[in-house]
Amino acid sequence: MTQSRFFQVSLFLPVAVWGFALIIFSLVLSHDNTVIWQNLYNGHHIFVPYLIFAAVIWKLATNKPYGMLMFMAFIVPLLWGFFFTLWYVVVTYIQDGSIEDWFVLSIMVFWATFVGFLFEIIPFWVLSKFKTRFKAVEEQNNALSAQ
Repeated sequence: MTQSRFFQVSLFLPVAVWGFALIIFSLVLSHDNTVIWQNLYNGHHIFVPYLIFAAVIWKLATNKPYGMLMFMAFIVPLLWGFFFTLWYVVVTYIQDGSIEDWFVLSIMVFWATFVGFLFEIIPFWVLSKFKTRFKAVEEQNNALSAQ
């Protein structure tokens, strides 16, 4: 696995954690299927924009060198906070015809960015700790060009 492929796959960590937590909490709290489906439906407010955002970042991270991936691991949560807020403003305006209080939006930016950084710590740490265990993009390109 290359460094860029690991970074791309790590973008889906929040979705996996949310799904796992939904299953665990549903089992622990003995919820029936209707509650699980309701929670899945309610999650679309966050995960539809996140999946769109992750798809764009996936494309941008393709075959990037290690230094660029480290920069992306730092900048992606900031972009996510901005993108999520912009998405929320547009959806709120379409649904209600007005935008909520700016104080609420600033809180949303903070929490979206904070949670983004929490989820990016894991791939950032793995990439920095196991840098030499991944195939570098340059090595993969050299092997392909030699064939």
